[in-house]
Amino acid sequence: MKPEPTEALHLLFDEQGQRVGDMPPVKCGLCGALARARTLASGMLHGDAGWDCPCGARGVRVELVDLDEVYPDVLEAWGLKPADPALAPPEPVGESGLLFTSHVDGHGLRTQLFEEARRQGAQVAASQVRVRITTPRQSFPDWTWDVLWARPFSQRN
Repeated sequence: MKPEPTEALHLLFDEQGQRVGDMPPVKCGLCGALARARTLASGMLHGDAGWDCPCGARGVRVELVDLDEVYPDVLEAWGLKPADPALAPPEPVGESGLLFTSHVDGHGLRTQLFEEARRQGAQVAASQVRVRITTPRQSFPDWTWDVLWARPFSQRN
């Protein structure tokens, strides 16, 4: 069953596409306390949103359809050892020379990611946040962000 968004964020951007103000805190997916926002600074998650909770959990905003690409970076952002997901190999498409991979099962990869994090001793959870983005020229329809949380064993209270 898909979790419902627990809260709503309103993000403002200027004419140059830069966020105005700080990223708001969100509730931790593990303990429910407010987690302080941070901007991720490495790998394919560079510039994306993350949150640090006083309980030691770290949250990362992830597009589940892109989880095959950011999988090791999410583990690293959680303070865990990076690992690659188990994916089906690409298959050739006809005689075109192009490669094709099957549809990315974001939910399946999230399960695989959580299993890897648990194997490394972390507690994990998922939450969703409803986000409204506004620029000087328009307001966009609400988006739903998936936030994946992990608290490494070394950070548990």
